[in-house]
Amino acid sequence: MTAPDEPDEDVTGMDQRCVPPLSRQARSKRKTRAIEAADENSLPAEGPTDALGSADGMLKDSQLLRSLQLQFRMSVHEAAHAVARLHLDLGSIVKITIEAPEGGYVAGTMSGEQTEAMLTGVLIAALAGRAAEEKIVGSVAAGSGSESCDLAAATALAFDMETVMGFSKKWPLLHRKVEDRASTLATDHELAARVNARLESAYAVARKMVVNQEIAIDFLGEILLARKTLEGDELDTVLQQVKQRIVATPE
Repeated sequence: MTAPDEPDEDVTGMDQRCVPPLSRQARSKRKTRAIEAADENSLPAEGPTDALGSADGMLKDSQLLRSLQLQFRMSVHEAAHAVARLHLDLGSIVKITIEAPEGGYVAGTMSGEQTEAMLTGVLIAALAGRAAEEKIVGSVAAGSGSESCDLAAATALAFDMETVMGFSKKWPLLHRKVEDRASTLATDHELAARVNARLESAYAVARKMVVNQEIAIDFLGEILLARKTLEGDELDTVLQQVKQRIVATPE
């Protein structure tokens, strides 16, 4: 599940409801319902089999169930990215998928000036997928470890905000272009602490946002689980429906 993503549109006129967090039991029921709805007819029909055939069938069913469970996790993850981008008004969304070779992603374009507040919003959106896994799925899957994964992208942005973008509380006028972020973070512990503080702060906001926007994330996640990829007119229609479920929260 990759995430160098960007978000979408104005959220004026949104639903002002307070959304109570779902209980674990309710989340479990919703997960089961979503997985069943994703592919009711995907399991092989029952028929006479020998013991070996039955064992093979059970293995295939188990593999299919794991696949659907993974798809559920991915749909929640990518839905949270998209909802965060909509809620924070970060740009436009042109595609959401959970069936790319590398996993899932939200594709879009950025708009507006790259202020510290706007880039902090990008950090929040980048970490929203992980926060949704933690809060809604109940566990967090390992990142891919690639340079394009959520944690890598968020860390790179937070690092640049501290070193080359002029947003650091310490020496904001000093431009410190670094070719090897990993080595610098490993040796410059004070810089690493500041970068991590930005990430921790953004993640705390992302976790609160997931709780507040769980209805919108759930709605989009179930559609994404069923459709696998959303783009074009279908995506535009779904996003309009998602916006109606986003809760306005205090700044």
